[in-house]
Amino acid sequence: MTHPFARAERELVPGHWLGPAAVLALGCATAWTLIGFGHGAPLAAAVLVTSLLLALWNSPLRASGHEPLRAVRSVADAGRAVVVLWRPGCPYSSALRRRAAREGLEVHWVNIWRDEDAYQLCCRINGGSQETPTAMLLDGGLAAPVVIPASVPGIREATAAPARAVIPTRVITPASVRPRSLGVRGY
Repeated sequence: MTHPFARAERELVPGHWLGPAAVLALGCATAWTLIGFGHGAPLAAAVLVTSLLLALWNSPLRASGHEPLRAVRSVADAGRAVVVLWRPGCPYSSALRRRAAREGLEVHWVNIWRDEDAYQLCCRINGGSQETPTAMLLDGGLAAPVVIPASVPGIREATAAPARAVIPTRVITPASVRPRSLGVRGY
């Protein structure tokens, strides 16, 4: 399986530009409507600038806070590390990042749109979807990564408890990966 977000082709994946394009189109339509109703150019310009900033915030070009998964695994071999798989534009990932920073938790943030291994791991954990944030504990003493709750209490508990005492929500093995039910009977 090839990674659809490899650096060279990341900008060409239309699905990841859909959200930012929709925000920008909505901002342009709102500005046009404001000008049409005579509310003036300054308000329309403010709407356009705001929508442009929101579109950039949600775009795949945003590169803040990324560590390669291979580098984090080498840190985990020496001890333990909490890793959160995230993607730009995910409001839940942004909220978790703010809360974890406020609490002073040591977390390694891996952008799944910039790291092929992280993307494949995220899809494997979540049954083929890019559900983020996905938090896991990497420990050299454990055979496989352990998925933990993607919350400040979950991260705090994983970093405070001994490695063997962490109660996993799921252990990542090929047997634990099952497609999610769509809730439709007969399929």
